[in-house]
Amino acid sequence: MGVRLAPTDSGRGTTLWQVERWDADAVGWVRRKSGLVSPGGHVFRKLGVASYQTTEHLGNAILSAGWTRILNLLIGTGSTQAMDATHTRIGVGDGTTAVTTADTTLTGSTNKYFKTAAGVGTIGAGAGPPTTTLTISATFGTGVANFAWQKFGVDFGTTDGATEVAPLLNAAVSNQGTKASGQVWTATATLSWT
Repeated sequence: MGVRLAPTDSGRGTTLWQVERWDADAVGWVRRKSGLVSPGGHVFRKLGVASYQTTEHLGNAILSAGWTRILNLLIGTGSTQAMDATHTRIGVGDGTTAVTTADTTLTGSTNKYFKTAAGVGTIGAGAGPPTTTLTISATFGTGVANFAWQKFGVDFGTTDGATEVAPLLNAAVSNQGTKASGQVWTATATLSWT
């Protein structure tokens, strides 16, 4: 006779944050080669230009306002906007204050900048146990977000800028260094739900 295990209740959401960086020399070469003034991370990769540094941070807090948005989308409440390439941004800030689920902004950030998503990836099953992932990517050009990147978040804004647009879905604290003028950095958030 075998052992029968009872099903367990579970539910978890987390984010793998990845930051790719290209210096001013790489940016100049890609601009000349592609003819683009503001090449995105996908252009660097397509031309075979590796980032000089890529870092990752696993973890975040799904904020209360983010959960409310998710649940409203599930039940089709009102005019709740879904995430798409024109209604999703990745934000970075220089704050180091610990994240709480009650946060509505990149708390503690003197400098912050939100960039519209270059693409909102495909939702699909991942490897292993039932997992669904969503990948969001935004490229921060040479003239924006030139400060210490220490806090990250995703919101539902439609234009680039320094102001959060409610709701802020998630947030994490992770020191990624300081972006300098002339550099291009791409931030990618892969949200996983299990």
